[in-house]
Amino acid sequence: MCPFDARSERRRARRLPMGCRARIKSLLTGDVHYGECIDLSVDGIAIRTSFVPRYAERLEVTLRVPPVGNIPAKPFIVEAEVCRCQEVDPGRLYDIGVRIVKRKS
Repeated sequence: MCPFDARSERRRARRLPMGCRARIKSLLTGDVHYGECIDLSVDGIAIRTSFVPRYAERLEVTLRVPPVGNIPAKPFIVEAEVCRCQEVDPGRLYDIGVRIVKRKS
């Protein structure tokens, strides 16, 4: 089975729907991309973006969580490893599944 096959990685933890902005920085190239966090679990994140990473590539992912009432939220920053990449809209949009390696904030 191809490592980028959507069936090759399935998180066992409960997923929370998010719908917030995500900043994706490749730790390999330093390039920065943007997308939308689809869901979050204790050990992973699903992101929809136009960026196509390499399998097992390390990324720094920053989630811009919306404020709760009048209380501003701090960005949630993690180092993560790409587990899957699935094309959603051919040549334009991809779902990336990452495993959280380390929480930075």
